[in-house]
Amino acid sequence: MLFTVPKSLAFLLAICSMVGPLSANTYMPGLGAIAEEFAVGEVAAYQTLSSYLMCFAISSLFVGAISDSLGRRSVMIGGLCCYALSCFLCAFSPNYECFLAGRILMGLFASTGTVLAMAVTRDLFSGRQAQELTSLIAVIFALAPALAPIIGGWLVVLFGWRSVFFFLATFALSMALITFFLLKETLPKQRRTVFQLLPLVSTYAHSFKNAAFTAGVFCNGFVFMGSILFSAGAPDYVENVMGMGVTDFGYLMIPLIGFSVLGSVFCTKIAARFGEIKTMWMQIAIMYIAGIAGVVMNYFWHVPYPICLFAVIVYSTAMSVIRPIMTVYNLDYFPKNKGMAASIQQFFQTSAFAICAALWVPVVMGEAWKYDAVLLFCGVMVSVTWLIVLKTRPRCLPKDFSQDA
Repeated sequence: MLFTVPKSLAFLLAICSMVGPLSANTYMPGLGAIAEEFAVGEVAAYQTLSSYLMCFAISSLFVGAISDSLGRRSVMIGGLCCYALSCFLCAFSPNYECFLAGRILMGLFASTGTVLAMAVTRDLFSGRQAQELTSLIAVIFALAPALAPIIGGWLVVLFGWRSVFFFLATFALSMALITFFLLKETLPKQRRTVFQLLPLVSTYAHSFKNAAFTAGVFCNGFVFMGSILFSAGAPDYVENVMGMGVTDFGYLMIPLIGFSVLGSVFCTKIAARFGEIKTMWMQIAIMYIAGIAGVVMNYFWHVPYPICLFAVIVYSTAMSVIRPIMTVYNLDYFPKNKGMAASIQQFFQTSAFAICAALWVPVVMGEAWKYDAVLLFCGVMVSVTWLIVLKTRPRCLPKDFSQDA
């Protein structure tokens, strides 16, 4: 049997975790219309994305710890409801400043689903089962960046950009309702810890003394950065590199996500056959090959669509095999504070997206080979941080750690 964990649970957690990427990608086709209506420039329009991502990353540091105190279920439901209210603020915004405030609030509350999906996973499962559930979540989760710009493009064309935020609010409220009825609390009261801000900050600082954990979350961030660059730069890549229109985002996202799903489906089987360490090195080697091949093809020959996507498709397939392994590894170091560990991991992942939107996209804009050069850079950084994990992990794990604990 390929999977042994409940698929219904994976589906619920994955749908809740989709809120984050939906918020980032669905409104991208409408950035031009938003800039025009509010009479601001393209840079100001992109600030609504980077502001959202920055707030998402910061809130990710706290939502897991809050759930360690209050429980996963209540925090997830409350976060989804507050997120929906933020969407309504964006939908009814009379000016740019109000819209920006709505995006900031969306970022603060969108992290609940993504962070807590991972915390619930580690509450219930460990070892291979945790990897299986993480892989199943990744398969379903991957639909978000693929479908988001397609849905957003058609909503913008048919009903205007404000309809995107009505759609997001409806989605969040629906998930809050489903979570209320179907998700049981996974963190019993006797295992909860009291939320205190100053001790929390101190605990975060102390967690970075764990070299394997620190290297692991950086590794996960760099893995994610390579692929998410193409989502952050989707308007540029689709319109300027591929020469297509606002309703054509699917030509980029569907093949990209399709191969990512393929890697997620077979992640646990590959790891079971070759072992986690060998699997990691195999996928890192694939990332190197993808980056080098992409730079060469797109720099010297300017290959047309769909060949121009070769590098990112191969890279994303390898990424989807690596991330479930790294996610489980990173949550092993703090068995009593898995929510905190999940928060830090999500912070680095979202920060990678923010860096792509604020830094990489302006640098690579309009040039396919530059996008692929970033893939190669990320592959190099993944290999460096993974070496540190291997060297330090044995001494950084809890003394009573068991792979099946």
